[in-house]
Amino acid sequence: MHVRKNALEFLTYLIARGGSAYQDEIAADLMPEPSRRKAAERMHTYTYNLRQIFTRLGGDGSDLQLQRHRYVLERAGLEVDLWTMLDAVADAAAASDQQARVAALRRAVDAYTGPFADGAGYLWLTGYRYLIRREYVEAVVALADNLAGPARAVLEEGRQHHPYDERLAAVLKGFTPTR
Repeated sequence: MHVRKNALEFLTYLIARGGSAYQDEIAADLMPEPSRRKAAERMHTYTYNLRQIFTRLGGDGSDLQLQRHRYVLERAGLEVDLWTMLDAVADAAAASDQQARVAALRRAVDAYTGPFADGAGYLWLTGYRYLIRREYVEAVVALADNLAGPARAVLEEGRQHHPYDERLAAVLKGFTPTR
């Protein structure tokens, strides 16, 4: 069993959208040229293919559902580094103390594995990559701001993933470690 190329793009799109999207949104972004009926048929084919893959990986095939014209990934059944990072960023924003904020920011930075869907040439992906990169860079900078000693290592880790990011360059340039 193999993942169809278009089914993988469909899955990537749903992941980028937080796990769900309406059929009309998917059709407009991924397949604007076919008729609405043909686009819906393709989505059903992709869903079938992905459910087979999920079942082979040990699931029960219910990880992807169609609910009232909306495709929904069951987040509890999937481990997605992007979602882990974004959840940790949200936890950091909601943290009531610095220790909890630092722990959440560390989880966010650790969950990041590089540019989202790196190597995929999907036309719709550029904006999502930019937003995800911004979230990561903000988490790196916030973590560095909240750490006293190992801040430079955190900033350098961020620069390894995004060596040309202007904000990271500026923070590193002005960074003077406390001793």
